[in-house]
Amino acid sequence: MAAAAVAVEAAGAGVAGAVARPTEPSGVVSTDASQRRPPLLGRSPLRVLFRVAQVSLLLWAVVVLAERYDETTLRPPDAATQAPDLVLGQQVVADDFDGADGPLSDSADWEVVAGDWVTADGEAKLIADPELATPSLALTKLPQADRLVVQARVSGGADGVGLVYGYRSPQDFTRVSFNPSFAAAGVERIDGAGAVALNTFGPVDLAGSFDITLEFGRDEVQVWVGNLTLGQVALEEMPTNVGLSSAGGAAVSFDSVKVYRDGG
Repeated sequence: MAAAAVAVEAAGAGVAGAVARPTEPSGVVSTDASQRRPPLLGRSPLRVLFRVAQVSLLLWAVVVLAERYDETTLRPPDAATQAPDLVLGQQVVADDFDGADGPLSDSADWEVVAGDWVTADGEAKLIADPELATPSLALTKLPQADRLVVQARVSGGADGVGLVYGYRSPQDFTRVSFNPSFAAAGVERIDGAGAVALNTFGPVDLAGSFDITLEFGRDEVQVWVGNLTLGQVALEEMPTNVGLSSAGGAAVSFDSVKVYRDGG
């Protein structure tokens, strides 16, 4: 009995000592965030470099896209900074309207279909008639060729001015119109049922005077402003005539009408 009491007392003393004596930690544990997560550079410098490269590439792409948008949003009609890609060919018509002033119909080269057209100040001018406000047109013939290029300078700033081609009657022709107010151009087919849009182009700067070109060949018509090609439409057959046009009868002036054949 005495021995058992001694054993119990010794066991109790051992437990008490274990409770009183602090436990020795096996390793250092800290909840400090700065110690728990080392600095990023110290942990993975390659990852940091990769992230920096990604950001730099993204910024570069944004700058390039912004510059390209600025270059293509509104393009000048003379396109002075662009290389003249258009091949003209052999010149067969050149009319600067530098003869005597008077009705355009007096010229053997032009047929006035509608409107009051005159030659004045070295230009072919349409005198506006607000009461009529109807399409006005003056035609000249084109030679037979596998490829034709027609050019003209337009002044006036009115919407709906431009060139027509393949004219057969007031209900049968194709019109290329330029609209400075909307910075746009369009091609439409006129037939007995009305007007059918074939294509529209823009935006393009058409302020003041601008040079327009129609290039006929390879079963299509390319539309140009200065040295800038806007687009094309299908061509069923080579036209036999081309005309100066004002769709709404607004005043407009044309100059430097030239026709080239073949080439290209």
